[in-house]
Amino acid sequence: MNRRKGTWALSYYGTFLYRILLVLFLFFICRFLFYILNTALFPGIGLHDWIMILTGGLRFDVAAMLYFNCLLIFLMTVPLPYSLRIHKRFQRVQQWVFYITNGIALLLNCIDFIYYRFTLRRTTTSVFSEFSHEQNKSGLAFNFLIDYWYVVLIFIGLIGLMVFLYRRVTIRERQAPVRKAVYFTKASLIFVLSVVLAIGGIRGGFRHSTRPITVGDAGAYVKRSHEVYLVLNTPFVFIRMMGVKPLREVHYFSDKEVEQIYSPLHTPAADSIPFAKKNVVIIILESFGKESVGFYNKDLDNGTYTGFTPFLDSLASVSKIYWNSFANGRKSIDAIPSVLSSIPSGLDPFVLTPYVSDSTKSLPKLLAGEGYHTSFFHGAPNGSMGFLSYSKMIGIEHYFGKTEYNNDADYDGIWGIWDEPFFQFFEQKLNGFPQPFFSSIFSVSSHHPFKVPQQYEGKFKKGPLPVMECIGYTDMALQRFFAKARQQPWFGNTLFVITADHATVSYHPEYQNAWGDIAIPILLYAPGDSSFRGIDPGVIQQLDIMPTVLGYLHYNKPYLAFGENVLQRKTPGFTYQYAGDHRWIEGNQLLFFDGKKATGLYDFKKDRLMKTNLLQDSIKQAAAMEQRVKAFIQQYNNRLIRNQLIAPGG
Repeated sequence: MNRRKGTWALSYYGTFLYRILLVLFLFFICRFLFYILNTALFPGIGLHDWIMILTGGLRFDVAAMLYFNCLLIFLMTVPLPYSLRIHKRFQRVQQWVFYITNGIALLLNCIDFIYYRFTLRRTTTSVFSEFSHEQNKSGLAFNFLIDYWYVVLIFIGLIGLMVFLYRRVTIRERQAPVRKAVYFTKASLIFVLSVVLAIGGIRGGFRHSTRPITVGDAGAYVKRSHEVYLVLNTPFVFIRMMGVKPLREVHYFSDKEVEQIYSPLHTPAADSIPFAKKNVVIIILESFGKESVGFYNKDLDNGTYTGFTPFLDSLASVSKIYWNSFANGRKSIDAIPSVLSSIPSGLDPFVLTPYVSDSTKSLPKLLAGEGYHTSFFHGAPNGSMGFLSYSKMIGIEHYFGKTEYNNDADYDGIWGIWDEPFFQFFEQKLNGFPQPFFSSIFSVSSHHPFKVPQQYEGKFKKGPLPVMECIGYTDMALQRFFAKARQQPWFGNTLFVITADHATVSYHPEYQNAWGDIAIPILLYAPGDSSFRGIDPGVIQQLDIMPTVLGYLHYNKPYLAFGENVLQRKTPGFTYQYAGDHRWIEGNQLLFFDGKKATGLYDFKKDRLMKTNLLQDSIKQAAAMEQRVKAFIQQYNNRLIRNQLIAPGG
């Protein structure tokens, strides 16, 4: 190829690498332009903060670069004859692919230089639906361009810089011939390597437990939730949110009416009881469906069923139990927001939506405001499931994962540190924390491929499902944790909440339905409070954990939670879950709602296999439940969209 004056000649793959780095350089410039044009919205960012922001930003820039340049990467690495690769027309195709795809990416970034200050979020595909009903779209666009003319100039400047720098490098032709076999072998290996690296870049890593990075993962690099938008870039958010259905505001009732039917705002009654600075420990057990716990199922198998959790059964006998206890989702990533922030999943898991960065005050953040030390434990590789990011976003100061455990001899090879040694590590760390402390641990071992440590093979009862042996192992790990914890001075001043992230595959028909799908244990155990125990026939859900803990501690400030304080309510309680339709449980009854009307009503106590639809026979009851689920949906959708997840004065 002829070299233009004022250009540099690089090897073919050197040119390929240069073009990739050019995109990252342009994204780097966009991040600073975004900050400069919105400085007032990001106060108090220091040097260390910027180091973290730029570290995380590179991760998201790489992912965005790969999303937008997958065609270019394919064209430049697919094994083709060298003469075709450097042919003028083929290079022209690559050039225009680069200009068009990255021009779109730069345009998206430039839009948010201004649009962000109106939405306080990076732009997603929902922008099309937001303006779909506007009659004067062209006029609005023209006015926007006039009002913010300087952004137009910045965009033109970025495009000009992109073209200028792209054209500064040309491909240096080979001087000596290379044998075809050697050439195609090398080209094929580089092609495969490029594909592997691209997959890792999009996923954010190569670990088995790593899911493709999403918006919520940016939280690992910031102190304040709104700063995630400095870590993120709009091209990444736009692509990553493309498959996520945007929430839409609903208006079943007026704003005033909906507050009277159901409100997530909690204003504790003024009383003379002072705030009790008890320690709070929340234990979340992987896949511990209620079916596995014998305490709840003494009637199964004609009264012969004993379950797989002998220790949890014994603990339940001295705990506060609400008989109908439920998860608000079926995924691990549904559980953490539900348990620690009292925010359920809707159409999509909350942590995978653009609303995950909304301003919130979760349980650990509220307790941190009362002087609590806060921590979260998860034995998986740090970053797994996005827990590290989300825990930081909700105010948890200290995170302990596989990295902090620092002993791969106890690694199960797939998910994380075996539960028994990691629960012992958890107990040891709690001993060194200043009181009062809030801490939560999420177990990992009761998970596919359903193995237990070699030394425990054959030690635990096997059941009809392979997960049940693993549940027995984790139950033993829990027993050993409590055996050690009981000897510590902080134990008697602690409220333990033991629950599951979600239910799992079930064996008994009583659990193979919409009720059993989300049935999990929830135990409230306060060893220093002998009056705090017994069985209540009512309902408790994961969303209730945060307000119930705050109620038990006599927290006396306003806060927002979509659940209830079960210790003070006068009703049997409710549970909400979305699984393709909206499901609403009150007492023993389950209502199905499709967004417009009720489609089914079942009484689980009388009809455990849920064969009889009572909708036509209980019209009045169904209408009352439908009104409440509508109010819940309206509060959830509208508050997320409007970023109203903090109580006034809270």
